[in-house]
Amino acid sequence: MEKTESSSSNQNTAYFDGRREWNERFGGSIKAAHTWKIVALISLIIAAVSVSGLAYMAGQNKLIPYIVEVDKLGGSVATHQVQQIAYNNPKVIKYNLAEFISNFKTIYSDPKVQKETILKSYRYLTPSYSSFNIVNNYFKDNSPFSRLEKEIVNVKMDSIVPINENTYQLDWHEEVFDKKGNKLRTDYFRASATILIVPPKTEEEIFRNPIGMYITDFNFSQIINK
Repeated sequence: MEKTESSSSNQNTAYFDGRREWNERFGGSIKAAHTWKIVALISLIIAAVSVSGLAYMAGQNKLIPYIVEVDKLGGSVATHQVQQIAYNNPKVIKYNLAEFISNFKTIYSDPKVQKETILKSYRYLTPSYSSFNIVNNYFKDNSPFSRLEKEIVNVKMDSIVPINENTYQLDWHEEVFDKKGNKLRTDYFRASATILIVPPKTEEEIFRNPIGMYITDFNFSQIINK
């Protein structure tokens, strides 16, 4: 009985000795491999974040424009950093609305200049909105090329007042002259224009419509009793 217990004890000792030797030989390698997996994963995460950060920074504009004032001899007098103007700046919007009205209603004596002016008015229009058809129909019923044979019209803005965030009231008058330059009359008009700002994404869009202002709705009428 004692011999059996001794044999069992020797077997257990041999098992534990073998397990300890296996742990000593291979356990360290396995632990090291596991550690390296964790290190590799962390490295990949850091690399991904770094690449994303570099891509973002590369996409930012690093150029800072300056205006340099010079004297008659070409010497620098003053230097000013150019401030970026927001696309929805009220002053810029009013300027573009005034330009649209001027291009839309001015009548020149030169047909070539008149055509260029009409095309400029379409820079603020797109077939997606009703304003495009309104202007189209007006030109069909009131041909500028027929009118320029008899009259010349100068457009002068009186006021541009915001009604709400995207809609403006525009008031202007038109001085009408005959072909000899004699003033015939002054006509007064009022319009409402609803706009949408779509910042340009290509160079072509920038040259055509720098702030991406489009007139989505446009209605105007003559003020008779003014």
